[in-house]
Amino acid sequence: MLSRRQFMATAGSIAATGFIPERSHVLRAMPGAESELGKVKITSVKTARVHLTRYDVPFVKIETDAGLYGIGEAYHKGPGAVLEHVHDIKRQVIGEDPLQVDYLFQKMLERGSGMDGLTGAMTGAIAGIETALWDLAGKILNVPVFVLLGGKFRDKLLVYHDTGAVRTTDTSEWIDQAQRSLDLGFKAIKFDLYRFEGEHWNRSLSQKDLNRWVRIMEALREKLGPEFPLSVDLHWKFNTRDVLRFLDAVEHLNLWYLEDPVPWLNADAMKRVTDASNVPILTGENLYTRPMWQPFIEKQACDIIQPDTQRCGGLLELKKIADWADLYYMPMSCHNGCSPLGAYASAHACASIRSFLALESDSVEIPHWQDLILRDGPVYVDGYVEVPNKPGIGVELNEDVCRANLADGSGYFK
Repeated sequence: MLSRRQFMATAGSIAATGFIPERSHVLRAMPGAESELGKVKITSVKTARVHLTRYDVPFVKIETDAGLYGIGEAYHKGPGAVLEHVHDIKRQVIGEDPLQVDYLFQKMLERGSGMDGLTGAMTGAIAGIETALWDLAGKILNVPVFVLLGGKFRDKLLVYHDTGAVRTTDTSEWIDQAQRSLDLGFKAIKFDLYRFEGEHWNRSLSQKDLNRWVRIMEALREKLGPEFPLSVDLHWKFNTRDVLRFLDAVEHLNLWYLEDPVPWLNADAMKRVTDASNVPILTGENLYTRPMWQPFIEKQACDIIQPDTQRCGGLLELKKIADWADLYYMPMSCHNGCSPLGAYASAHACASIRSFLALESDSVEIPHWQDLILRDGPVYVDGYVEVPNKPGIGVELNEDVCRANLADGSGYFK
């Protein structure tokens, strides 16, 4: 085994010959790792719940005996249950070394296996702790999180605007929504499509609604131009045959992708759509850790994967899923329904993923959304988010704004 002196001498000689840059983040982090490994211990895990217009944001804070702390965001749907699970599972990390991130992640999964540790609210809770661990590890080693995940392939990430649904058949209102997205600076847009009429339970799509959808999509394509990334989300509502009819009808519109055309519970059904479609098929926001992803990746049941960082288990699990799919040359988009803290955390992971395409936006229209963190400028600039180079995730919560918007019954990291 190399001693530290031998390692540094070897690394220095390699750097001198050009294989490793002299200012490599790995080399810069190494002395810190030697001095801090095993010397910092987690003392507490605390939570807070901050209200936005449509949902509450669950935050996690990990404190240590060194005075350093890390912050993360858990999954936002069912935040009360998610934060209860944070308190159920926090005993697995208290007293531990925060630099042992993957070990602690696996430890939490093992402990939570009897409480849906691989799926559901427990995975969302584990993701919040795991993200805070990465933030803390980066602060201990004085490097950004993307360095700890292997380095970055890009400095900024394309962000697409999830506009939601426009609940009217009037194409002018859809065009107005597209213009609002353009005014916000976005260079890629996704619209949700829902039935205007008809039976819900049988997953059918009427010919009348199909024709309306095509008319709307044609108007949007004319507005945005032939090369603008335009996609649609069917929110897993329809049957395979009707979806294929719709795909045939919009093939001429050069859609970026179609998201979740059929329920995600059957990889074979999704594969049937994918194999028959000339429009790229995307899915994944409802899939949790790697075991749930296995049939979709191994069967190549979609063209583009879209894991949710907070739902799938955290930053490293997101990267593992994406790198696995990349073995089949399936690119990755990132589902994102977070505050700016969660969005920046996802940005670190996405920057480290070779096959990354785009990061979803959410809630940017809510007045205090951006102000939940301390910032010098807007979170998204000209349709992109820049990956912070500061230690850890590189952002801090704005305590005054968070306290002013606490959800009922929540304290601020009590």
